[in-house]
Formats: sequence, C-alpha cells, structure tokens
Amino acid sequence: MEHLRITVEGRVYDVIVEKQTGGDSRESASSIPAVRAAAPAAVAKAPAPAPAPKAAAVAGDVLSPLAGIVQAIAVEVGTAVSEGDPGVTLEAMKMYTPINAPSNGTVSAIHVKVGDAVEEGQPLFTIS
Repeated sequence: MEHLRITVEGRVYDVIVEKQTGGDSRESASSIPAVRAAAPAAVAKAPAPAPAPKAAAVAGDVLSPLAGIVQAIAVEVGTAVSEGDPGVTLEAMKMYTPINAPSNGTVSAIHVKVGDAVEEGQPLFTIS
C-alpha cells in the first residue's frame, strides 16, 4: 500500500492506494482495487484577491446594467449618437443584451474593449 496526498480543486485528501501485482494490464473495473480516501486534510486558504476598483461614474457615462462580457462595440470616439442607437453588446448567461445610447450626443470615451468582463454599474462609454 502506498500513502499519497492528492489536491483536487484546492481540497487536500490523504489516500491509500493498493498496488496490484501480476495479471493482465487490461483488467475489468471490478478487479481494480478500491481507493480509500481519508477525511480532507486542513488546508490554509489564501485570501481572495481584491476586485479591481471600478472607475468612478461621471455625468454622461453609460453604465452596464448587468455583469457580463463585452461582445461588440458599435460606436467609436467622436461618433454622433441619438437616443436608442446601439453602443455596446454584452453577453451574460448566453444571452446578448444591447446597451443603447440613453440620450443624443457624441461619444467622448469608450471604457471597455471586446472580451472585457464588466460588472454591473461599470461605465461602458461616455456621451457628452
């Protein structure tokens, strides 16, 4: 028997493995010895990293209404937009959500790029 320590998804297990001697290497599942796992060993967890600080919203910022991934950006800095024009498309839980311009104006800044993960309330673009 061999004592091993195995880590699976951050949990540590002490296991005992019995080696088989001789015989065919193509054994059936019923002939494979059982692996007995002891209770998980205590593992000191590292503290979770602090989330990246969100940029402070300013007047004219179009904020994300949900957490998701930026799939498309339909505007550029300097683009004139009217209320309801598409700005950014977010994907969350396999659903695509267009984020449209809430007012008329000109896009003065874009705060995200395609592929970025965004949080609810995070500025996506600014209209001035």
